[in-house]
Amino acid sequence: MFFLENIVLTNFRCYDSLKESFSDKTNIIVGNNATGKTSLVEAIYYLGVAKSHKAKSDDEIIKHNQDFSMIKGYFENGKGTDEVVLTISKDGKKIIKNKKPLKSFSEYLGYFNAVMFCPEDVGLITGAPLNRRKFLDINIGQINSKYLNSAIKYRKILKQRNELLKSYGNSSNFNDDLLSVYTKALIEEAKIIISEREKFILDLNNHLVGKCLVISGKKDEAKIIFNPNCSIENLESEAKNKNSLDKMTKTTNWGPHRDDFYININNMDSSKFASQGQQKTLALSIKLGVADLIKQMHRDIIVILDDVFGELDSLRQNRLLDLLKMSSQIFITTTSVEFLSDNVLENSKIIYINNGGE
Repeated sequence: MFFLENIVLTNFRCYDSLKESFSDKTNIIVGNNATGKTSLVEAIYYLGVAKSHKAKSDDEIIKHNQDFSMIKGYFENGKGTDEVVLTISKDGKKIIKNKKPLKSFSEYLGYFNAVMFCPEDVGLITGAPLNRRKFLDINIGQINSKYLNSAIKYRKILKQRNELLKSYGNSSNFNDDLLSVYTKALIEEAKIIISEREKFILDLNNHLVGKCLVISGKKDEAKIIFNPNCSIENLESEAKNKNSLDKMTKTTNWGPHRDDFYININNMDSSKFASQGQQKTLALSIKLGVADLIKQMHRDIIVILDDVFGELDSLRQNRLLDLLKMSSQIFITTTSVEFLSDNVLENSKIIYINNGGE
């Protein structure tokens, strides 16, 4: 079984230094608010996807008045131990695996998959479309190199196309031929992105429905509805029809960078009709559905649930804990273990955090 055995943090968020070892099953991290629980699981997540789930820039995770931050993880891979060292500084990020520096993060991504739930994930239901596109990019990119490569290319071409559009009207020598080249290249990558997003959401729905029914006690049924800005079939015509608008607004008004999805609960829009408890249940169900989807692909995965029990009544909390009886390594943060059953406590490693200052 694959799992994180030990972690060593240096200048990460509130920590000057931290060394911690973990169980290969469930790890429950306990502490008051602002003691460093979230920072610890953020570091674990960072080891999986090489980015933070909450920081807008990597500079934020470097401890105040320090020049660098380092996360070192030791992983049992079934045959031995892998050492992964991630260093973040003003010069960028560097990664070393088993003493060998890696040239790019795409070379590392996929080593293991990390799925994390945090309170901000309710933004999948109530937040802006950007939150939902980020969710798609991170989770599909982890398991689908074809999608990841197209997403990287798409962002690069989109930036070039928009830069060209910004020059429209500033001179009489606007390069329409170059705009056509960018448009054609953008369409090719857009087709891949839209197709893979459709497949992912279709697969995710198969796992989401069951998770939501279990946590809600069969009260709530959920479904994700993909709402692409353009279908694959009408990309060319949409690009042509909005060519003049693109020039006028000096930006690209079509394509998957404007995609969205919404989540139905009992055939109603969850952003309008779901309670806070239902919204959290939906967000949790989505993340646990992603975890199941990844496991189905026989990939190594670590599941992280940060502050998972707020807004969930005791019945939903217990049903969630039943769902978490999986073969993957799990990390859960909480302020108290009082409500947890003896069975859960006996089968979990309890880690108390008292460092102070998250």
